[in-house]
Amino acid sequence: MHCPSRFAPAGQLDELVWRDLCEVLSHPDELARALERAHGGHWLPQELQARRENLRKGRASLSQQLDRLTQAYLHSIIPLPEYERRRRELEQRDHALAEQEGQLCAQAERHEEIAGLAIAIDDFCARVRGGLANADFAQKRQLIELLVDRIIVTDTEVEIRYVIPTSPSSEHVRFCHLRTDYFAHPDPVGLSHRELTVQQVR
Repeated sequence: MHCPSRFAPAGQLDELVWRDLCEVLSHPDELARALERAHGGHWLPQELQARRENLRKGRASLSQQLDRLTQAYLHSIIPLPEYERRRRELEQRDHALAEQEGQLCAQAERHEEIAGLAIAIDDFCARVRGGLANADFAQKRQLIELLVDRIIVTDTEVEIRYVIPTSPSSEHVRFCHLRTDYFAHPDPVGLSHRELTVQQVR
């Protein structure tokens, strides 16, 4: 039985993969953007600060309204049922703002984590770039096994999927040893772009 796959010249493919890998390592900013996309984007520090300040002012305003409402009730300006109704409304609004504040804090923590990972990626790329030009076969193979998740060839299109270590410990672990699900269920082919993944080993 003949294999239905088309012939793929290994030499040309090896050269293409190595050239593309060098390009990826030469532009860590692209890796940082891929990391941000993987985490659903990010808020700039000033945007986070502005939103946090708006929420703080909103909750402070609600607290003042609640104090005035209580004073109005104590001075018999409004009846008890009206006081209870309006108090519940203010407390519900404050609870909603508190939830938004909690979500914002979580976003800020993720932003700090992403920033730290981006620095680690940039450091890794800087250390590796210096030896790319004079890398021998064994060194090239070591880098490809570490950084390339998989290569999908479809007709004249080549898709290269990368993983980038974010800590010294993950620089010695091949990604395929951490994730084997795609061996049984490969993704559909036909793409012609890079897919950049961040590898973290705890």
